[in-house]
This record gives sequence, structure tokens and C-alpha cells, in this order.
Amino acid sequence: MLTHLPRQQPAWRPILHFAGAMFQAGLTDWRTTALSLFTPLFMLVLFWLIGRPAEPGDLDLAAFIFPAIVGLTVMLGGQTLAMRLVNWRTQGVFQRLAATPTPVGHLVLGLGLAQAALSVVQAMSVLAFGALALGLPVNGLGAGAALGVLALGVSTFSAYGLLVASLSPKADIASSLFIFTLLPLFFLGGGFPAEILPAFLRPVSPWLPTTMVNTLLSPLLATGTLPSDPAWPVLGLLSYTLGLAALAAWRFRWE
Repeated sequence: MLTHLPRQQPAWRPILHFAGAMFQAGLTDWRTTALSLFTPLFMLVLFWLIGRPAEPGDLDLAAFIFPAIVGLTVMLGGQTLAMRLVNWRTQGVFQRLAATPTPVGHLVLGLGLAQAALSVVQAMSVLAFGALALGLPVNGLGAGAALGVLALGVSTFSAYGLLVASLSPKADIASSLFIFTLLPLFFLGGGFPAEILPAFLRPVSPWLPTTMVNTLLSPLLATGTLPSDPAWPVLGLLSYTLGLAALAAWRFRWE
């Protein structure tokens, strides 16, 4: 008589279950959420206060930098991910997770998915704040399509967060390393008008992942359209994601 073997659970199911649990925990952790939102909201309000055009035709600095700050919100998710991974390593969480039936790498993937979802929610909150509270122009259809760009951007900078975690012995070092490398990339990649950058830096700007995110995001939020050649930034961000993730997987140590 044949006995029925228990059906094997699909590999993706525990990843999604763990991601869902971490996402719910992130939503209830209001302190971490407030800290994550503080930097982009502070920058947005600051530029809105000092960058309003004095005369018609002047550059509206707040409107110019608004898409870049929305993109920055998802980029900062990589910092949170890096700090959590380093804390898990130093606190021995990975050793405890290794005792579960699910491979540790799958659980890390679930954590990354949860952080990516939280970062996109936070970015949409910044977008809503800029549009509703500050009156910055936002195209409604473009804002919906921007979700795809934000998901692509958070994937790239989550992979970067993994790499930073693999290089950092402590969480505070991971945080500092991530921020001190991200901010120059931000200002070179759309945080400032290209015309005011030094001449020797202008050829570098198009190759930066921050530029690629902003290149896709800016026209979507302004006019609801993609740039004339969207393939280049999309392929660039995918390449950065795969390359950074491969480096992080090679370099990362669980203990």
C-alpha cells in the first residue's frame, strides 16, 4: 500500500511569510519609521523654504529636487537593511536562524523584500506630503507608474546595503559608511542641477545609480511620461543590483 508523502512546501513561501512578518513589524516600529522619514522630509521642507522662485521664470529649487528626494527615501532603506544585518551578525541571530528549516539566505532575502516594501511606502508618504502639504506639482498617473521605478531603485540600494553590511564590523560603522557614500552620489545624481557641477564631474554623473533613478523618476512625476531612452537607466540599475548583490554574497560572513 502506497503512503502519501507530505507535499514539499515551495521555496518561495517561507520567504514571503518571513517578509510579511518583518513588514508588519516594521509598520509598528514607529520610531524607526520616523527616523527614516526625518532626513528626506527635512531636506524637502528646507529646499521649499529657501528655494522658492523670487520672480516668475526663476528656478523652483524645491520642485527640481523633489523627485530626487523621493528617490532618496528608498535609497535610505539600504542603510536600515545594512544596520539590521550587522546587528543580527553581532547578536548571533544568524546562528539561531540557521536552526530553522529555511536556509538563512532565503530569510535574508525575505528581510530585504520587507525593507524594500517599507521603503516604497515611505517614499509614497514623502510624495504625498510634498504634493498635499507643500503644493509641489505631481502628475497623478506618473506617481502610480513611479512605483516601478522606486521598486527598481530600492533593489539597487538594498544590494548596496548588503555590500556595506559585509564590510562593516559594527552597525554604526555600516550606517556611517552608507550615508557618507550615498550623499555625494545623491547630489551628483540629481540633487543639484548639472550646470552647477564642476566640469570634471559632469561626465561621471550619468553613470551613477542615483542619476539613473532620477532620470526615470523626474519626468514621471512632472509630466507622467518616461524619458526618451528609458532602457539605459533601467539596464544600468539592473546591472548595479546584480553586481552589488554578487559582491555582497561573495564577501558576506554570517559570523
